[in-house]
Amino acid sequence: MHDFLVQLKIYKPNLSRQETKLADFLQTHPDRASQANIAELSTMTGVSTATISRFAKALGYPNFQALRMALVQSPPEPDQTLFAELSPDDSVETLAQKIFTSNIDALRTTLANLDAAALAKAVNWITHADRLGLFGLGASNLVALDGYHKFLRTAIPVAYAADYHMQLMAATHLGVNDAMILTSHSGEDKDAIALADLAKQQHVPLIVITGAPASRLAKMADAAFVAVAEESRYRTEALHALIAELSLMDTLFMISAIQTNSQTAPLFRRVRATIDATRQ
Repeated sequence: MHDFLVQLKIYKPNLSRQETKLADFLQTHPDRASQANIAELSTMTGVSTATISRFAKALGYPNFQALRMALVQSPPEPDQTLFAELSPDDSVETLAQKIFTSNIDALRTTLANLDAAALAKAVNWITHADRLGLFGLGASNLVALDGYHKFLRTAIPVAYAADYHMQLMAATHLGVNDAMILTSHSGEDKDAIALADLAKQQHVPLIVITGAPASRLAKMADAAFVAVAEESRYRTEALHALIAELSLMDTLFMISAIQTNSQTAPLFRRVRATIDATRQ
């Protein structure tokens, strides 16, 4: 079951004013909310039952009952932020500790939000793909490049390009028996959406890694994975999320490599021998 704080963190920017009012009440009074039915909660908050139901689904829960169970199992703490804020008054050691802690928190919260069903589907598409395309723009291209570097060690044929127009050309070659992993932190980048449109037109299974679960790209995905991070005064959310996005790519690679071990292991040994030869 997803952690309520994590779900609220990643979906809150997209909530309506009434939904935000409800979210604030749930954070402040988790015990009262977890013991109330939807009608009672509506009376407590002045928010309609329809809005409460919509709010639960907006946070990724199937219904209010599932949200209430999440509140019971993981009571939010309103005075505690998910990620440590940095201060110029901190010592160098304290800054280092906060940076590492924030990165650990990003990984922990991303893992808590991981959709196991989506992961199983994505790995199935990857391991059965005739060709796997890995694409991303800007900083997200680093995630795609990392994936390309990793999947080159497997028996799965891969396609990657740094230039956007070359990405479009490579994506044009993909079809229904292939798969695409597309990374976009905002999920609203017009070039990334154009690549997703191309995948949909050609019936290519679309796997998306993003920091925005309510984005257009996430909604287009056949399987979406959300990297959870929080912006600070000194580091943007996108940069903070990079380590989580890289870890999601690594997860897709490792599970796929394990499931195709009989084909991947011999190739991996040949790749390693070839690289080792350059170090002699």
